Amino acid sequence: MRLQLCCLLHAAAAARSGFLNREKYAAVDTERAVTDAGGAAVKVGAPQHAQVVLHHTEPRAPSIIHDRKRHAWRLWGEGFHAESTDGVAWKQTRLDVKGYVFEDPGRRERKRRYKAFANGEALSSSDGLRFTRAKDGRAPSSVRSAFYDSRRRSYVAYAELGNATVRYESEAWQGPYASKLLHDAPAVVIPYYSIYIGIMDACRFAWSSDALEWTVLAGGIIEECHTPLNPLRDPATGELRVYAFDGKTNSSLTLYRFHADGFAGLRSPSSTIITSRVLPCKGRAPVVTAAITGSLRVAVHDERGDLVRGRSLEDALPMLLDAVDEEVQWKGVSDKIPDRCILKFEVKDATLFSFGWISRARDRRRKRVYRERRRVAKAEARGLFRLFVSLSLTTLSC
Repeated sequence: MRLQLCCLLHAAAAARSGFLNREKYAAVDTERAVTDAGGAAVKVGAPQHAQVVLHHTEPRAPSIIHDRKRHAWRLWGEGFHAESTDGVAWKQTRLDVKGYVFEDPGRRERKRRYKAFANGEALSSSDGLRFTRAKDGRAPSSVRSAFYDSRRRSYVAYAELGNATVRYESEAWQGPYASKLLHDAPAVVIPYYSIYIGIMDACRFAWSSDALEWTVLAGGIIEECHTPLNPLRDPATGELRVYAFDGKTNSSLTLYRFHADGFAGLRSPSSTIITSRVLPCKGRAPVVTAAITGSLRVAVHDERGDLVRGRSLEDALPMLLDAVDEEVQWKGVSDKIPDRCILKFEVKDATLFSFGWISRARDRRRKRVYRERRRVAKAEARGLFRLFVSLSLTTLSC
């Protein structure tokens, strides 16, 4: 009973943070989310902006989080701690701990929110600055990433060993940890909605359904990305952030900004239909995150495949601009969305990154409609201006 309660508390905390919402699905997830991609192909995300934020830093045991309670970005390295309100301008302080630090989302771990693996010892802290050693704690060394995995109900860590990766796992954060050697696997790993995302050198992305067998995504190589840190989601804008050092010693830390959930998605330059698996809709309208140049519409079918009245593609209000957790809207009167449903996405010159459900969908329908109407009005104005110029030139030539 106590174990079940602990797991529920971990899951509840996970649902509130970052990429840990298990009711959202990555579009590239062909095992749990998508059953038919139609004519869409996997497109690896590319950074929209890159900016050096720290100079002359030693990238040893680096880790980074966004601290929800402190409303700050926090970075740990070997012998230092840095904090920033925007993730760009950092203030550094010395720190005795020389190991990998991560945040434990479990409510039962509030007094030990921060865990660290340093020199084979397991440490904990309530503030991320003053750490105490666990009695008889045994932890992995040279860790590149670590987290509590609510699916497996265990603590997981990854470390590099030559050209291979060692995966460690334990039900208790202080150990002991069982190890497993993985080949062609990333050492920087995070839970990401319905899957796991990993980052290799040169910021190559990979994904896995079980964090053991990995699929490396082609493209997206950034040569200067030598030592990537665990990816983060900006809670204010939703954008994906990847921090990476450009070398092994005396390096600069660069911030790469991607579209929200922009690791990889399903893209189609022409109109195509992407079909989801049967999902637990629970009567709720889904949200979508996508980069849209053309349009995107969503239809809802019940688990038998029958269309829900009023939820067809024709009834859907098209999305014409980039969307970040935007709730799908339909016009007119429609039937209730069933508890279990199938989603069909009409993607036209757009990239679908993720979809699913969140606790509070961003209610920006009026603002979005205004922006989309303004975009259409500008396009019509440009067309009328070109027509006027063309007629004027024709008149002059006559």
